[in-house]
Parts: sequence; C-alpha cells; structure tokens
Amino acid sequence: MITRICASLAMSLALAGKTNAFSPNTIKPLGLGSTTKLHSHAIQSEEEAMYMMMKADACAHSDSCSIDEAQNFLDEVMHMQSNCVSGTLASHQICDDVIFPSEVISSLRQKISDGSR
Repeated sequence: MITRICASLAMSLALAGKTNAFSPNTIKPLGLGSTTKLHSHAIQSEEEAMYMMMKADACAHSDSCSIDEAQNFLDEVMHMQSNCVSGTLASHQICDDVIFPSEVISSLRQKISDGSR
C-alpha cells in the first residue's frame, strides 16, 4: 500500500511541470470516429514514455475512449514494457516502477473485456 502511494506521489511530482496536459480544460475527448496512431518504437525520452503511459491510463478510465483505441494503447504499453526488458527504453519512471504500468495494462484489459460483452 505504501509502495503504491509512493509511486503515485513520485509520478505526480515527475509530471508537475506537465500537469496542464491532463487538466479537464485541455483534454480533448476521444470521439468514436477518431483514430489514434501510436508508435512506441519512436519514443525518444522518458517524458514521451510517461506521456504515453498517462494517455493510456486516461483512455482506460474514459467513457469516450473506444475499445479499438484501448486496444491500441494496450499494444503500445506492452511494446514499451518489452522495450524496457530489452534495454531499448531506459525510463526510470516506466521501467523501474512495475506497479503503475501493471495497473494501466489491467485497466485497459478490463475496459476491452467490458466493452466486448
């Protein structure tokens, strides 16, 4: 429990400079007809990796994010985790903390499962 709180706190502090990107006033709804193109192989920095993970988490908890978009985010998060294991992504926030990525993956899988019923 304390580890989860520490991870959440650390992530909040890491994103303190970028919080405007996730404020309710600046988030654009992901419409049913929208297309999400994700390419984790093109992620160049720890900030980009964290941004992708935060977008995936937002999708997992959004009613406006489609099942197809959730599947795309799931694929990208899994690809990021694979990159962590192979060493091609060295993000301290994404690769060293297994709790947050696991929660995002679980939430995306749940959204996909609930949506396919």
